[in-house]
Amino acid sequence: MAAPPQSPQATAPGLARHRGYWRWSASAQLTRLPIAMAPLAFTSLSVALAGTYELGAAIVATIVVAEVVCAVPVGRLLDRFGPVLTLRVLLVLRGLAYLAVLFALWQGAPSAACLVLAALVGCLGGGLLGGLRALLTDIVGPALLTRAVAVNTMMVDVVIVGGPLLVGLLATFSVLGPVVAMAIASVLAAPLVYAAGTRRAKPAVRPARSGALLMPLLGWIVCAFAVGHVASGIEVAVLPIAQRLGGGTAAATLIVGVLCVASTLGGFVFLRLDRRGTPRTVAALLLLYGSGAALVVCLGHSWPVVIAGTALAGVCLGPLINMNSLLAEAILPDHRRSEGFALINTAQGLGFGLGSLALSVLPLTLTGLLALASAALAALAVLRPPGRRAAVEPGPGPG
Repeated sequence: MAAPPQSPQATAPGLARHRGYWRWSASAQLTRLPIAMAPLAFTSLSVALAGTYELGAAIVATIVVAEVVCAVPVGRLLDRFGPVLTLRVLLVLRGLAYLAVLFALWQGAPSAACLVLAALVGCLGGGLLGGLRALLTDIVGPALLTRAVAVNTMMVDVVIVGGPLLVGLLATFSVLGPVVAMAIASVLAAPLVYAAGTRRAKPAVRPARSGALLMPLLGWIVCAFAVGHVASGIEVAVLPIAQRLGGGTAAATLIVGVLCVASTLGGFVFLRLDRRGTPRTVAALLLLYGSGAALVVCLGHSWPVVIAGTALAGVCLGPLINMNSLLAEAILPDHRRSEGFALINTAQGLGFGLGSLALSVLPLTLTGLLALASAALAALAVLRPPGRRAAVEPGPGPG
């Protein structure tokens, strides 16, 4: 009797032995590491050199704003000229730009000059992660993509937690060490970037208008915005939440740790299930995610409530990021992946930034309710009828 045909997942090589994936992951985590290190690295450096943290905070804010503004244009650049070489060049230039900011601070340059260089860092960094995510599908293949995205999400949590810890370690040897390490990480990521299959060559199509991509992706863009907005409700408000419980920095660190551990656990469950998810699943997770954050921010007057709400939000966070990435890709044309994922990353960054702004001007309880409303609106957005696959305009091939 003939053996039954095996599924692609059964015949595909395991992710653990997939050298291409781990090379891609190394480049992605090295690209992301400076982003995780930047807030503490620049503020601590500013305090050491200028006696105040304000300039360091302004540098970080400038980098973030520039990344958001330039993410989509850089994504279109990657799609137009091919992602591999462009990513390598941008990563090296970003590393040099970090050193330029460090040199300006060390020499006591005017604040305006430091901020201009910080904007250059952000412009070079915008779209990098979207471009790397665009390469992943062809590197691992459809059979391993769900698992690859889930593993990457869990590793992101490690980088987010490990980045500030690395800053603290390096700063004990030299105040310049963290920013030098950021530059080195960016440069080291460059030679690890590569593509498999058709993504190695220059795209044979010319990107269409951004509007043609925006509408089909709208639900997933709104979802990404809500993910960032709700996350800021916990991560940025963590110190006042801890103070409300009678704690300080140590208590705030504990809450962030619970969020990261729960997110990793949720990502692990998603990995074991090996499913892409559906819009209904995403909508349900969004409502739970927003409810967990609202529970922490609005009603978190005791440790059991704060831990329970944080864990609920965290368990939903990892799967939400994974499903949003996979379901958005399903409607992206192959040669617009970089721009599409740049839109997703930009929306998530805007959500986090606007959530942070709300925390600075509104009462804490109201920001929790806004986060819940954002998640509810995103749940409605992802349940709308799916848009057609984004169009591309025909163009001449690379020859």
